[in-house]
Amino acid sequence: MRAEQRYLSGLLCCLVAGGALAEGFFEDSRRSLRYSQSYWKENDGGGFGPTRDEWVQATQFSFSSGWYREVLGLDYSYGLADALHVGRDANNISNLRADRSVQQPHGIAKPLELYLRGRWVDEAGTFSAGVGKKSRQYQLYRDDRYSRILPAATLGQDLSYERGALSLNFSRIDGFSPRNDSGWSQDLRTYRGQRIDDLRLYALGHVLPGGSNLQLEHGVARDYLRASSVKLTHSFELAPERGIDVYAIWGRQQDAGKRFEYSGVRGLYEAERSHDARHLDLLFKYRFSRYYAGLTWNKVWGDDYDRTFFAQDNGTWNSSGKLFYYFGLQDEEMFKLLGGMDFADFGLPRLKLDMHYAASNHAKGYAGFSRREFQSVLRYAFDGWFDGLDVAWLHGRFRTHGEPDGIQRQSLSRGPAGIISHSAERFYLNYTYRF
Repeated sequence: MRAEQRYLSGLLCCLVAGGALAEGFFEDSRRSLRYSQSYWKENDGGGFGPTRDEWVQATQFSFSSGWYREVLGLDYSYGLADALHVGRDANNISNLRADRSVQQPHGIAKPLELYLRGRWVDEAGTFSAGVGKKSRQYQLYRDDRYSRILPAATLGQDLSYERGALSLNFSRIDGFSPRNDSGWSQDLRTYRGQRIDDLRLYALGHVLPGGSNLQLEHGVARDYLRASSVKLTHSFELAPERGIDVYAIWGRQQDAGKRFEYSGVRGLYEAERSHDARHLDLLFKYRFSRYYAGLTWNKVWGDDYDRTFFAQDNGTWNSSGKLFYYFGLQDEEMFKLLGGMDFADFGLPRLKLDMHYAASNHAKGYAGFSRREFQSVLRYAFDGWFDGLDVAWLHGRFRTHGEPDGIQRQSLSRGPAGIISHSAERFYLNYTYRF
């Protein structure tokens, strides 16, 4: 991976030198400087979970070029982050990585993005390719760009093709850059520390007659885990400023070879001879004027749907069941109410509120099981003299109860879908200057 970094750095110098005289490379470029602060006050709510009291800051410079000879482009971003304050009672820090103690975390200084992209456009469609480090976004895998003060990223190669209603995408990922640590990238590894050669992601998208959107995806972490998903979405426009959005998602994840932890992972996963988990997720959302309200239903069966493609991954899966933590235990059935609005009717159109309440009452292998989550996010984006400044407040309450029944489950899990409680107050401030 260091060789790849040197190769990309050399290409960067050549492109900058050659692009200095190329019309469009700099003239059509976009540049920004973002300053951020985050303050998190969190505890376990009387159960089991992290206690945090962290106030951190970060600066991120980003450059995205125009197209050199309409074929080549470059994206580059560099980030710095450090702590302003960590409370003495905190036992966990999430935006940074602890050093000798949680109260003395490492700062972050690293390239967040260094990505060379190319394209070819003709009557047959648009072909695109890219190589390097960036945040990649799929239904089955998603680098976290927003929930921490600096984004996660992956190292790899990408290919895509678009023509009309059809899109095809492929990514091969062989390195990972955590959102809370410095460095160019790390190897993908299992929970036992074994190296995973790569993660390969395949995606097909198609807009069907009538406007429905079909997305098919398949991902394989070599000799470790594979997953697939099918997502169908549609929007019905009933009248001006009124509409209905619906989707249906089916997903599956399975063990994929000798690196899978069949013997279990202490505190996370029990031993199993094979892994085969599925889920079905349905959404109905009604939009009217400046408001929306909706309901989702998510059902898991087979095994627990809570495995990630590699151990360092902060985790994602393509359904409403991936919230603050996972609603992903075997036979777990989740209902979620959601709603939101902006405050234009009260003279504050740039103030927005989103909230949800999720609940489930059954999971195979746990006695006395219940899970509840309430979360609200209040955001305000300034304009005028303070254009580029936005602030947000996240309030969250997450509670899970249950004990192993000694039959289907022998041990208590503290993993992504385990028995965890979490109360959170998070405050975000971001100022972005574009030039």
